[in-house]
Amino acid sequence: MHHRHRLVPDYRGKGLGSALLRDLLDEAAAAGKAVSIHVEKFNPAMRLYKRLGFATEEDKGVYDLMRWRAAAA
Repeated sequence: MHHRHRLVPDYRGKGLGSALLRDLLDEAAAAGKAVSIHVEKFNPAMRLYKRLGFATEEDKGVYDLMRWRAAAA
């Protein structure tokens, strides 16, 4: 299942996206699932994704396929 989400400009830069992503990653970890995203190479949010533990898995030209996996317990 693929979802496409963006925060409207008034809500960007306020930590809401980080909080939502952390909740999603917590749910994925509890379910034993990985999370993947396609990110434009020059998207400023790339720093956030890397900080949260996403790693580039595949170069898709304009986009990178990034994947997050829960750390092994």
